[in-house]
This record gives sequence, C-alpha cells and structure tokens, in this order.
Amino acid sequence: MFRSALIFVLASVPALAHAQPEPAPTPPAEAPPIFAPPQADPPAPESAAVPMLKDLVDQLDDLEDRQRALEKSERSNRATRKQVNELLPMRRMITVFVDVGAFAVGGDGSGIRSDIGHLYFPQYTDRIAGQWVFMGDPLATAINSLGEPADTSSSRELEGDTINSSGRPSLFVNALGLSIGKDVGHGVTVTGLAELLPRADANVLDIELANVKYRPSNERDLLFEVGKIDSVLGIEYRSQDAWKRVGVTPSLLCRYLCARPLGVSARLTTSQLQASAALTNGDNFQRLFEPSHELTSNRLPTGSAHLQWKLPVGEGLELGISGALGPQQGQASASVVQWHVGADLWLHGAHGFEVMAEVVQGRQEGRTTTPMTPCDAAPCLHYKGAYVLVDHRTTPRFQPYARVDWRDAVHTKGVEFVYESHTVRGTLGARFAMTPNILGKVEYTWNHELGGIPQFADDVITSSIVVTTD
Repeated sequence: MFRSALIFVLASVPALAHAQPEPAPTPPAEAPPIFAPPQADPPAPESAAVPMLKDLVDQLDDLEDRQRALEKSERSNRATRKQVNELLPMRRMITVFVDVGAFAVGGDGSGIRSDIGHLYFPQYTDRIAGQWVFMGDPLATAINSLGEPADTSSSRELEGDTINSSGRPSLFVNALGLSIGKDVGHGVTVTGLAELLPRADANVLDIELANVKYRPSNERDLLFEVGKIDSVLGIEYRSQDAWKRVGVTPSLLCRYLCARPLGVSARLTTSQLQASAALTNGDNFQRLFEPSHELTSNRLPTGSAHLQWKLPVGEGLELGISGALGPQQGQASASVVQWHVGADLWLHGAHGFEVMAEVVQGRQEGRTTTPMTPCDAAPCLHYKGAYVLVDHRTTPRFQPYARVDWRDAVHTKGVEFVYESHTVRGTLGARFAMTPNILGKVEYTWNHELGGIPQFADDVITSSIVVTTD
C-alpha cells in the first residue's frame, strides 16, 4: 500500500509542474561581473524522472522482500524459543545414569564360611548340620551401591546370587538407571526411579521408586507421599543411590534402613525440626536381604517414624531418633511382631568435614511350631550395629573418606540355617568429581570377624564410575 501511494505521488509530479500558472515577468538582469561565479546545472528534463522512479520502485521491492524474510525468520525464532522453554522443565525432570565399576574380592568372593564339625558354635550340634551354620556376614563383600555381594557362596538366606564371581575380579555394569519426575500442578508431583541391572543369568528391571507427592501449601514445608516410597528410618536412605552416595558401597546397616516399601508417608520440615512418619506394607528391610513379596498377608501395616533436630554447629548438626513396629514380614499372624529403634547424627560443613553416624537395634520374634526346631515357621533375628562415615572436601574435585561399621546379629530359621554374624569393617576411599556429571570412586574394605570366629580372606577393593545426564 505504501509503495503504491509513493508511486502515485512521484508519477504526479510532472503533471503538477505543467499545471502551474506561468510566472510573472521579471526585470532584466544586471550585467554579470567580469569574474562571474559558475552557474548550477540546468534542471533535468522531464524525461529523466522515469529512470529515477524505476530505481525507487526496485529499492522498495527489495526492502519489502527483506521485510518478509525477517518476519518469517522472527516467527521461526519465536516458535523455537517456545519449544525450548517448554522442554527446559523436562530436562530438569529426567535423569539418565550409568554406573560401571571394577572389583576384586579375596577368597571365594563371599563373606561367610560354614562351621563344619561345629567347632566354633557347638550349641547347634544336635539342631542343624554344620554346613548350614554360617559365620560372617553375607553382605560384607558388597561391591556396588546396591549392596550386592561379590558372591553368596552356599547361603540359604540370600536366594539369588546376582554377581556370582567365585572370587574372580571383573569389570561390571552395576546399573543403567532412569529417574523421572513431573509437577502436574495443584501441588502434585509424580516421581519414579527404575534401574536395569545387566546380570549374567538374566537382566533385572528394578522399580525402585514410583509415587505421588502432594504439597498442600507453599507456606509450610509439609509433604505427603503415596506409592513406592523412601524409608523414614535413619539417614542413610537419603544418599543411597549411586550418584548421591559418597562412597561405593553401603554400610552393614543399610539392609535395615534403605528399603523403598509400598505405603504412605508424611514429612514436615521447619528451620530446626524434621518429623516423618509412614505406614507401609511390611518392614523397611531391603529386598536383597529379605526377598519376600511386597503384598504381604499381614493384617496390619508397619508403622515407622523419625524425629530430627538441627543445631547451629558448622553448617548444621542434625540429631535424630527413629523407630518401627509391626507384624513380622513373611507370615500372616499379627501377633508375631518385629521392632526397630535407632539414633543418628549428621554434621554438615565443619571445616570441610562431614560426619554421618548411626546406631540401630532390632528384633524379629519369629514363630516356632516344633520345640526342637526353634523359629521353624518364621525366622528369628536379633541385630544391633553402628557405623561412622567421615569425608573431607579437600578440593572441589577430590573428596577422601573413611568408614567404620560393625554388626552383631544372629539369624535362625529352623533347620534351614543359622547365621552367627559378628563383623567389623574398615573402609578407606576417595571420590573424584571429574565433571559435575562424571564421578569416579574407589575404595578398599577390610573385613574382620569377632567373637572367636576364624579370620578368612574376604577383603574387597571396588570402584565405580557414575555418569549422569543432569
């Protein structure tokens, strides 16, 4: 439109010039001086306006073409920016990780030995065969963050031997994982964690988490969860995944604390206090240790709770207590109970040091139908233990750590097995943050048996490289 109007105006200029009245006669000019200044060029004839007009029209055409190209490019840029803005939250909600490691374990790779001939535990002579009286800890030779032992030997407590190294060193893919989460509005978020475990016998797909979270108010840090949820006992469960854990392997107590059961929980956090409570289908034992069905036949749920107080020491000193009570898993009677109590400490940022410590004690009563074979209908277990983990952020990329953990437990199931576990471990390791998304860890664990049990080769050296997308 603008170009048409401009063409019309320019085309009308010559006609307007012809339409003007003739000017009045002027008086005769004076004689020019001897040295006259140069005269200006006479005006261009009327016919010269046509090429000028054509040049202007061409320039306008070129400008309009450029304007259309810019508008098209801007529309494309707006669409691209919109797509990027829509995908940015999803990038924060999807994390893929790969955990690859190498390990070597002394002896046959297992942390247990049989008391052949009842030399060390003669009290079981008339009750159970010596080959099923085990000394040591079946999870003492853990080689990854999942706590899988390098070998389970002839264990009857652990039903599956996922690694089955037989004492041979190996490079190993610990897990390929996918963590997802999405805010669906109105304070509701869905989260999930799935891990694919490539194993020699069969690949295992483990759904670690699958829950719905609800935060009723932004003014109060109150969170409800339902589904496959985290434990509320102690503190180790908070950093049990490979990309969160300081070291490679869990403590000897994680089997009692780090489960992700089916249930519902509530967590309230203030500046100084954190309170958590949960009702779950069964206990908080990891399935590796207690591989029973999650949909148990118990008539009552298990209740658990944790209370933690924060003190102004370093960047924060958290002191907590926790407990659980409910029917023993693996049997239907509500009168057969198990209980668990514990205390924990977490010191943050004291001159570059962090300290985590826990002490626990618990008991499964079990069930006996034949007096000569105690705990034949449901296994009996009593346990106590503790650990202390200290790490130091020496540089932004280098973090050495040390851990000492101890476990004292007796686990009995009729004539099937007896475990006399009295073990102390010392672990030294280092964590290397090669980039924010690439972590390298290496550690050595020294295992020692207590209570007069003979020492045997089961020390562990293991490593892990964890690469995450976020």
